[in-house]
This record gives sequence, C-alpha cells and structure tokens, in this order.
Amino acid sequence: MGNGMRITVIGGGVGGYPAAIKAARLGSEVTLIERDRLGGVCLNWGCIPTKSLLQTGETIRTIQESETFGIKCEGYRVDFQAVMNRKNAVIRQLRQGVEKLLTAKKIKILKGTAALIDASSVQIMETEEKIKSDKIIIATGSKPTKLNIDGAEGPDVWDSDTLLEMERLPKSAVIIGGGAVGVEFAQILNCMGVEVTILELMETLLPGTDREVALALEKGLVQVGIKVFTGAEVKRIKQEKAHRAITFAVGTESKKCQAEKVVVCTGRRPEFSLLHVDRIGLAHKNGVLIVNDHMETNVPGIYAVGDVVGGIMLAHVAMAEGECAVKNAMGHQSRISYRAIPSCIYTSPEVASVGLTEEEAKERFDIQVGRFPFYACGKALVLNETYGMVKVIAEKRYGEVLGVHIIGPRATDMIAEAVLGISMEMTVEELAHAVHPHPTISEAMMEAALTLSGGAIHIP
Repeated sequence: MGNGMRITVIGGGVGGYPAAIKAARLGSEVTLIERDRLGGVCLNWGCIPTKSLLQTGETIRTIQESETFGIKCEGYRVDFQAVMNRKNAVIRQLRQGVEKLLTAKKIKILKGTAALIDASSVQIMETEEKIKSDKIIIATGSKPTKLNIDGAEGPDVWDSDTLLEMERLPKSAVIIGGGAVGVEFAQILNCMGVEVTILELMETLLPGTDREVALALEKGLVQVGIKVFTGAEVKRIKQEKAHRAITFAVGTESKKCQAEKVVVCTGRRPEFSLLHVDRIGLAHKNGVLIVNDHMETNVPGIYAVGDVVGGIMLAHVAMAEGECAVKNAMGHQSRISYRAIPSCIYTSPEVASVGLTEEEAKERFDIQVGRFPFYACGKALVLNETYGMVKVIAEKRYGEVLGVHIIGPRATDMIAEAVLGISMEMTVEELAHAVHPHPTISEAMMEAALTLSGGAIHIP
C-alpha cells in the first residue's frame, strides 16, 4: 500500500524528518522542505544543545565532589569557548546523521520557505519552484513567545535561541519563566558560576508537574544558590548602566532585582505564519492548527504534527504524531493515545513523570500513593546522589498505576519503565513484583510500588 504516492513534508524538525523517513519506508516518494537547519528546534536550539551544556555542568559537579570519592581535583577551570565548541560539534554530527538517513532513503531535500498553493501544491517562496503531491504533512514547529511588557526588547534580553549562541558568560542573569526550559537554563548558568534568579508567575516551578515534586526541585535549586521567586508577575525591565533592573510583584508586594542579562523562557507558540494557510481555508484556532485524531486537518489530504498543533509540545510527541500522520496518509489506520506521555527535565536532580499528578488523580479516583526515597537506595549512595524519591500513584480498588513521578538520579531514563507499564494498564502489584536488578537506581521504582503492596524492603 502507498507505493508511488507522493508526500511533501514541510519542516525538517523532529515532527517532519522521522515522518519523511517513515513515508519513504512505506514506499512513498518524499520531498522534505526545510527553510533553516535539518533537525529543527530540538536538534539545533533545544533538546540537544541544552543537554550538552547540562552535561558540562554535570562534569563540573563531579569535579567539585571528587574528594567524596577520594580524588583530589584542584585548579580546574571552565574553558567556555571549548564548552560551546563541543555543543556545536554534537549538533553538527547529529544533523549530518539526519541528512545521511534522509539521503539513504532517497528523500528529496529542498531548502526554502514553503507556502501552500492548494490542497495538493506547495511553492518554495525563494525559487518559486512548485511541488505537486498526493498528501502534505505540515511540521513547521514553534517559536519562543515574546514578553508583552515594557523593556522586553534589546540586546540584553535573550530568548532560548540567543542564550544558546552566547559568546561569553554573563556575571548574572534573571530567568523569566520557571518551566522546564527556564530551570534547565538556570542550572546551566549556575554550574558555570553565573548568579541566577528565576521569576515564575505560577505558585510553583514546573507548572503542571506534580506539586510535591516541583517543590522538591525548587528546594534543590535553592540549595545550589539559585534564587527562586514563585507567584512573581514581571511588570517591567529597565536598562540601568551595565544592568537590567526587573520590577516584579509577588502578591501585593513590589520587588526589584537586577542582572546583566534577562532570559525570557515563557514558552513557545506554533509557527505557521509563512504557510498561507488561509489561502486554502486551513482551520486554526488560538494560533494552533486544528487536526482530528488521525492528525488530519479540515482539508482532506493535509496533515499537521508537532508543536504547530499545540497540545503537548515535546519532541517525542512530535515524532509519534509524525508517524501517525504518515500511516493515515498512506491508507493505514492509526491514532495516538496521549495517556502515557513522559515529561523529562534534565536538571540536577533530574525530574521525570508520566500519567496523572497526585492533584489530578485525587479529582477523579480514590487513590493510594507510594513513595521511596533515594537515600535508602544502595546505588544512589554509591553515586553520591541521594536527594529525591520515586512516587507511585495508584487507584485503590484495582491497583492500576495512574501516575509515576521521579525526582533524583537517572530519573529521565527510569521513567520509560513506567511509560510502558501505564500504557499496558499495569497494576501496582505487577510493578512491585517484577524482579528489578540490584544494585540499581531502578530498584527505587519497585520499592515505591512495594510500599503499596505489602511494604518496602529498605525503609521501615
């Protein structure tokens, strides 16, 4: 099925390029249009560069704690240019890898800005080349949201893209927005000796995350010297000699802080402004392209995936949606379940979760909550990373696991077990009695489940 079908994919990010590869594997003739760099935001300005810099921070921390392991490491220094060069080398290697994968599948890659002409035609604006196809997949991604306040423009007010291209470290920075991106940037800068303040509008960091876990992360960030203000509404940013002065309100109280740079991390919004969607009557609402559960828009044969359709704006969701769209475009039946989508934050300690938070679960179910602290886990002690816990939320009557939340070492790798389990409607009994290897961090997952199933072994 699908042999000889022509598919055009607009956008070469993690929504677009895996979709193009999938379509080619299923026998379609594929054209991929990208106006900037293959790999999109995730590879070039998001997931990959931030994790590379966080790994540098992790290495700095290892050196600082080396005496705990009996190793003296005096006199290290951070070569910031080398740090950025490594980040760029990692990006370059992965981007070249993506290009090789696409060429190996005989996918035609066009550089340029795509605009929709009709339900089956796309034009490259720069060259006026027209591409006819049977199906079109839109994966144009998102861009950082701008702050609508006085002083939110200027060379000292950065967004995530600017920060990742910085040529030297500022002495101090205020980060506006304490979501996943904000806290990761706070940690990157803090590790390299920058004085960091986070201002978050909501009552806790990581809005939407389990409250207990969010508060535990906030405590961890404060312990390493990051200043955190929650419930903080930024009023204005003003230039003062070599600094920016930020005025913000916490409740009725007006406060002020200053920093060399301001980093705006208030989220991202879908970007399809150059596509001319209204020319062909493509439905959108509140800046988001509307799709059904097959990822198809209101125009038959045109699909949209990833950040451009709003919802959960994560790389792995974009990949799954891209695959779903391709299958449907080529005549297969496919739907996505958003029930077991993991969320990962790569701070130290790491945070990862899947399923319902305790607050959400309480509203709908009679629940039981099992916790296991990492200080009682042998492998965590070996790693000298004992801060945090695994928290398992289960429905009382049948014991079905509704949510798992982890703050601590290797959380982002460990969450995969819970994703698989929740997608298979696992019970807390099944999780507790699956034999976990010893000594590993993963035992904490088993022990948290055991607290709801006869009692954990390693806590009283």
